[in-house]
Amino acid sequence: MYEKQNNSDVLSEYVIVEAINTGGSDRKFFRVKKGNTTYILIEDPNIDQYVKILNHLHQRGVGVPELIMTKGNQAIIEDLGRDSLYDFMRNKKSNWQKFYELAIEELVKIQVDGYKDAPVNLYYDEEHIKWEQDYFKEFFLQQLCKISEDRLKEIEDDFKILLKDMVEGIEPIANFLMHRDYQSQNIYIKNNRIRIIDFQSARIGPLTYDLASLLRDAYVDIDERTEEYLIFYYLDCLKKMGIEILKEKFLKIYSLTAIQRNMQALGAFANLSLNKNKTQFKKFIPRGLRLLNAELKRSDFLRIYNLTSTIEQFFNCSDLESTI
Repeated sequence: MYEKQNNSDVLSEYVIVEAINTGGSDRKFFRVKKGNTTYILIEDPNIDQYVKILNHLHQRGVGVPELIMTKGNQAIIEDLGRDSLYDFMRNKKSNWQKFYELAIEELVKIQVDGYKDAPVNLYYDEEHIKWEQDYFKEFFLQQLCKISEDRLKEIEDDFKILLKDMVEGIEPIANFLMHRDYQSQNIYIKNNRIRIIDFQSARIGPLTYDLASLLRDAYVDIDERTEEYLIFYYLDCLKKMGIEILKEKFLKIYSLTAIQRNMQALGAFANLSLNKNKTQFKKFIPRGLRLLNAELKRSDFLRIYNLTSTIEQFFNCSDLESTI
């Protein structure tokens, strides 16, 4: 277990090299240097919870950064470098599927090995599922797309059914540790090993959410055939851990979870772009919307699909995009 250091002069040994783009986070990150080695400095008012989860995952053998020290609301951690899975895919490097297989192996380790005695008391439950749906409605449908209250009422029954189906569907697979944002920008490759960041919002929840986050990632294009292969690879990894789930049942709840996850992501992209001056997220909205509509089209939630498919047409025009 790592211990907090109290030496008030310890941080003065580290020289700031650069501020790091924090993505969607409100926390502050800096690359710092001590001697010839670089590290990452995190400033976070909730640093204690971050450290608890980091220590826990580290003890379970999960590829999280090494914690060097903490002081007050700051922590110094290992620098994982600049090679996120997102950057790897953006540069179209070869053998990328192998790194997705490794990311899935690491995910199973988080979900199964990380679950026991996890320092987490938050759950992905009915209340949180509804919160995600409301987040999507408020920021994406209403604030960004200007959908009226009357129009939202017309599709409300679909949201209620989705909520009910989600709650019932995830119940048999709900007692696992969720990263909650397991996507390509939070997965790094260092020395050919998968390393994970941004795990401080972990919850106890279903297996499918993090897998959908990884394979229905608005940042990265994965074709359906590869997605299917990776889902079955994931199920095989679970089986090796003694957890066997019928493919048909798993695919059904995976489909629901993918809809839910893409809604949450679109709500986040809209909120970050419109309200937090992080306009770099607007470029991911069209793909996120395509992913959502592809699954909605195959679902029973056709009232939502009729609305979001119409919205997608406008994202091919400059008028709506210019409002972000």
